[in-house]
Amino acid sequence: MKSSKAGVSAYSIGNDNGEAETELETIGRHMAKLKVRNLPRNYQLFHEALYGHDRGIASEIASLGPTPSQTGLDDIGLKHHLVSHCGLVARKSESDAAEMLRDVANQLAEGLRKKQRFAREIEVAPHAADAMDCLNASLSNLLLYETELTERLRDCANLPAKARNMHA
Repeated sequence: MKSSKAGVSAYSIGNDNGEAETELETIGRHMAKLKVRNLPRNYQLFHEALYGHDRGIASEIASLGPTPSQTGLDDIGLKHHLVSHCGLVARKSESDAAEMLRDVANQLAEGLRKKQRFAREIEVAPHAADAMDCLNASLSNLLLYETELTERLRDCANLPAKARNMHA
């Protein structure tokens, strides 16, 4: 993971009107200009953008427009594996897990509703029990026929060629 320098240095940077400005002031000025919240993770992101090795971060922030959203800034921090954004990964994982659990719970509830509706329909159907018994018997017979056919096919496959010709 990337990490900024041990701390934001307070060495001075000259500007046009001759006043000295610290790195922290420069970062703060850029953040204020874009109306970015003064969160520690945003300071690290802007420090990396202004003073880090990857200048692409600055262009990614610029691509977010004149007032970048916190989500957009956080996405950039996560993309570049900035240390201050690590806690966001855990929160996103929790959020994703909660959403997945909600989806599963909804699917289970829907399945239960369908099962209950089917059970009610079966109870009120006039000859449902007889029809189910007939269907069960037919399926059992079909399974027996399938098993018998499978055994016959295996027997035919295992016969020598001479014996197969005699039965044909």
